[in-house]
Amino acid sequence: ELGDRVSILDLQGNVLNRWGGERSHEPGLFWGPHGIWTDSHGDLYVSDGYGNARVHKFSPTGELIYSWGEPGSGPGQFDLPHCVRVDRRGRVLVADRANNRIQIFDANGVFLDQWPNLARPCDIYIDSDEVVYVPELDGFMSILTIDGTLITRWGSPSNAGTGMGAHAVWVDSRGDIYVNQNLEGQRLIKYRRTGQ
Repeated sequence: ELGDRVSILDLQGNVLNRWGGERSHEPGLFWGPHGIWTDSHGDLYVSDGYGNARVHKFSPTGELIYSWGEPGSGPGQFDLPHCVRVDRRGRVLVADRANNRIQIFDANGVFLDQWPNLARPCDIYIDSDEVVYVPELDGFMSILTIDGTLITRWGSPSNAGTGMGAHAVWVDSRGDIYVNQNLEGQRLIKYRRTGQ
């Protein structure tokens, strides 16, 4: 959220909890947070990448459990962690955008694996079949298995080149894919699922 803070709202838009607001490199404080996700226990994970290079884990009431990460390109280091998700196994997936990879951690922030060879991944969506959808600023869209094996990849429908700004993705209950293309075109693109 603007103001270097995180807010939790109900469906009517009422603020239930809000923390941060002071731009800082200190653990538990934010400098350009981007992504937030909850695990099955209600703990909150925040990717804090625009001014920091870390992921923060909070209790459901907003108390810091711990933070991990530092600038760099090694395991557990980040260069613009842009999105965080938790899969069914409790693994924490982080779109490490400028390092062109997704890093995988356990719930304690211990590095487990990485999926390289992405093109500035911005978001992660995991569907009910544990298929992983990754929009990429410099490659458009990749779809992977939950273990990181590439299923398919395609470029922007408006240009055969790269760098066409796929920034966010969501998949509905029918399997239709919605991609936010926020650089070229400034639009939302829908891919309708056909056949099985």
